[in-house]
Amino acid sequence: MEYLDVGETAFEGEIAAGRIPEGIMFGGKPHWRRDALDKALAIISGELVTDHIARFEERRRGKAA
Repeated sequence: MEYLDVGETAFEGEIAAGRIPEGIMFGGKPHWRRDALDKALAIISGELVTDHIARFEERRRGKAA
């Protein structure tokens, strides 16, 4: 939560919404890999497009411009 600069409630809400991955249980507590959080943020911000249709549309727009 500190890494993302959000409160616990907001963080849990993002997990429930599926925008942030669930933590990996280790030592009885959930833990998150930074690279997983970074990837989730890249997807949320639009820096990383995972949908093949969206990638196609972006390429098509790029050729039309």
